[in-house]
Amino acid sequence: MKKYKKIIAIQGDPIQRINPKTDTTLLLAHEAQRRGYKIYYYETKSLTFFKNTVYASCNLIKFIKRKNFFYSIQKKEVLDLSAARFILMRQNPPF
Repeated sequence: MKKYKKIIAIQGDPIQRINPKTDTTLLLAHEAQRRGYKIYYYETKSLTFFKNTVYASCNLIKFIKRKNFFYSIQKKEVLDLSAARFILMRQNPPF
């Protein structure tokens, strides 16, 4: 059995367009962060497939419980998505 690191990847629309009052993805992200998971956020346009592996150019995100400012980008990096324990997908229509 493959041992996963404590990583969650979230695929979605630009993070600036998330409504922190209504988006349930943020609730999941806050709980995962509380449990010690690193959270990476990426858009579909940043996905790459190379040598049978899917990569994404991601932002390591720290979520903050504030009204107007709900996240901070810690650093940018390329993530092998097979390292993520979970991948959450949140896309606004049209897909």
